[in-house]
Amino acid sequence: MMKKEDGSLKILVDEYAQRQLSILKSQSAVHKIKLPGRLFHLFFWVLLTSAGIYFNTTFGFALFLMGVLNYLILLFFRIKNNFQSHDKKLIDTSKAPIEWPTFSIIFPLKGEDTVIHQTIKSIQALDYPTSLLQVIVVVEKSDLLTQNSLSQVELPGYFELLLIPTLPPYTKGRALLYALEAVTGKFLTVYDAESRPEPMQLKKAATCLLNSKEELCCQAKIRISNKSQNWITRNFATEYYEWYEHHLFKLSAKGLPFGLGGNSFYISKENMLKAGSWDPFNVTEDVDLSVRLIRNGMKFCIFDSFTDENCPETFTNWLNQRTRWNKGLFITQLVHLRKTFFNKEFGFKGWFSFWLRMFCGTVLPFYNIYITAYILFAYKQFSFSYTYSIVLWILFGINLLISILINAINYRKLDIKQSLFITLTDVFRYLFLQIFAGFTSFWEYFISPLKWNKTIHLETEPVKV
Repeated sequence: MMKKEDGSLKILVDEYAQRQLSILKSQSAVHKIKLPGRLFHLFFWVLLTSAGIYFNTTFGFALFLMGVLNYLILLFFRIKNNFQSHDKKLIDTSKAPIEWPTFSIIFPLKGEDTVIHQTIKSIQALDYPTSLLQVIVVVEKSDLLTQNSLSQVELPGYFELLLIPTLPPYTKGRALLYALEAVTGKFLTVYDAESRPEPMQLKKAATCLLNSKEELCCQAKIRISNKSQNWITRNFATEYYEWYEHHLFKLSAKGLPFGLGGNSFYISKENMLKAGSWDPFNVTEDVDLSVRLIRNGMKFCIFDSFTDENCPETFTNWLNQRTRWNKGLFITQLVHLRKTFFNKEFGFKGWFSFWLRMFCGTVLPFYNIYITAYILFAYKQFSFSYTYSIVLWILFGINLLISILINAINYRKLDIKQSLFITLTDVFRYLFLQIFAGFTSFWEYFISPLKWNKTIHLETEPVKV
């Protein structure tokens, strides 16, 4: 452990996290979450909103139009993902290699109970020679709940329990750094506490990686297994279905870069080290890692395999997870957005396909606040404000109708049986949930950028809400 100055405070910082700062340098999020920078961004957003309202017929109007354009871009992405046909061809995983490579599975846990027992069974059920497998179970020394849960099952010999110190930053990225040091396999992957990989996943991944002529990172699709539990899980399941079955599928087919998921991606240890591995000071370590892998020449692909997992089923649990995601995506853009613009590995088209949707989603909370304030306070131009509000209501109505249609179609594809009225209420409720999460993520960036909102994983019977 090491002491690090943070303003007037002296705090203990994990030595692995400290070491990463010397490796990642300006590519670490630690430089974008310091207090002066956060205060600057807060001042900037307040100044931008105030200037837009005060200069409502010039600068304010232009800012208003940018907000409307932002809404349209997000709507366009959803329409394109769901209604535009795409090539169904996947990377061929049928030609098995002569010899199977070694794999290391990193299994980071924190505050987990019996939910991990089923995941351990799923790992044991993988159709792969156990002599070529290493499973690293990472747990903090002070995490007695998880240690007690692990003691209730008999771990096979190829499982290794790695106890790490409980030190800041308390992120998944820090735990993964410890595991990476212990990795002995040629290739590695990460499974979360609730991950349920299909039995053939490792063999498919190995075939994909070894048959590729390029340096490759392959991503399995994630499916939501508690999709019918309640209205939150139904909407979450459609999100993941759109993301993995449409959006990432298209980008993969076109050879364009995309953001990896937090689990079930496969890559060589060598390429991980070349890219600098994980940033312990970013709460969305997966997208941050994706950027640096792309900058180091890695190609991404979706391969024909899946991992089942449970999504948050309560308002609080969903909000905690989504706030962490949104906050980390914002910080990742602060670190990498400008630096990657002229990067040849992204390319012009790849840069826009990777960042545009993410950027529009990140600034959406700002435009929600600004446009509301603009219409309410730009009273000197009341007739224009009235016209603007009508335009927005029409846009909102179109978005609502399209969302209902898409949800109804995807519910049917996912075998979720709900009436049109329930589908309508699902869209409304989930929309307000998304808006609220956008606000809380900005708030957390300003007050606690490294706060890790734990997603609670329950192995219980679904409760309808």
